[in-house]
Amino acid sequence: MANRIPVTVISGFLGSGKTTLLNRLLEASRRSPTDGEAAAGILFIVNELGAISLNHALVRHISESVVLLDTGCICCTVRGQLVDTLRTLFMEALHRKIPRFSRVMIETTGIADPAPIIFTLKYERFLSDRYVYDGCISVIDAVHGTEELQRYPVAIQQAVLADVLVVSKTDLASADRVLELKQTLLALNAEAIQYAAQNTPGLDDLLRLGSVRSNINRTVPQAGLWGQTAKRLSPPLHGNVAVLTLAWSLPLGRSVFTSAPGTLLEEPQLDLLRVKGILWFEGEKTATAIHAVHRQIYPLEALDCGFPDKDSVLVLIFRGMERDTVLQRVEQLLPGAREALSSGRNFIQ
Repeated sequence: MANRIPVTVISGFLGSGKTTLLNRLLEASRRSPTDGEAAAGILFIVNELGAISLNHALVRHISESVVLLDTGCICCTVRGQLVDTLRTLFMEALHRKIPRFSRVMIETTGIADPAPIIFTLKYERFLSDRYVYDGCISVIDAVHGTEELQRYPVAIQQAVLADVLVVSKTDLASADRVLELKQTLLALNAEAIQYAAQNTPGLDDLLRLGSVRSNINRTVPQAGLWGQTAKRLSPPLHGNVAVLTLAWSLPLGRSVFTSAPGTLLEEPQLDLLRVKGILWFEGEKTATAIHAVHRQIYPLEALDCGFPDKDSVLVLIFRGMERDTVLQRVEQLLPGAREALSSGRNFIQ
């Protein structure tokens, strides 16, 4: 285990079909030499609420390699247990008490916000030295997904933090309902790849998609983020959630920018669900990535790669304030901002 072990998070609201997707992928992997090899070294961590461990039985193909965390939601009370579990598993594999594993997949509960899990994987010292966060796959129910995004903030978090979005139960929903959900997800998370559940690629390809998408999010932004100016994302989002994509042609002052996110977070009416961006600072030859979720700002990350353009780009996903008000506030803090068109991806049937 000299190299860091990739960890993939499988998220999705209650009843969206996470376990069904997992079972289908594992069943398909048994029939594919490529996927079979991909599944062979995976260790699965299944988390659920309740006194009776139902998912442990439902994930029927991998009982010998499932570690069940059933003391609570993985994003809250079980976070400490998650750290302990991953540490113990690593050490036991190192000392050959259990078979070595090449990847970890964590299936969260339906009410889990992936953000604390991702933060723990990235910044808990023992874990970050031995594991690497490798993307989030979120499952959304085509029948109820739009309403869930309207009613439950955690459903929005699961969507905006995903690298791959899998839309389930499309055969049970009308074409109009599926289209509405696809457009809503596109506006919430334009960079994520969308799939219909019944046509999701095999396990090996799906994991590669998550890895590639996650790496892109951490390094090179999509060319579409440097697109036309003065255009707004459409369609309008549900639940009073809006997306604002901004670009700056000139490098930003690091000291000026450093205080801006904190100032925005202090706005009493503004609920910043997600902030992500690629920034160019004055006098620096490489770009810097910024990530924030709710009121947690992650440490800035220096990126050692080239870019097609030296515009700085910042994406804000928020609610509670009008778009124009947020735009004006950002322009006050960071002059020179312009709206940019963020590219979307086709829904893959």
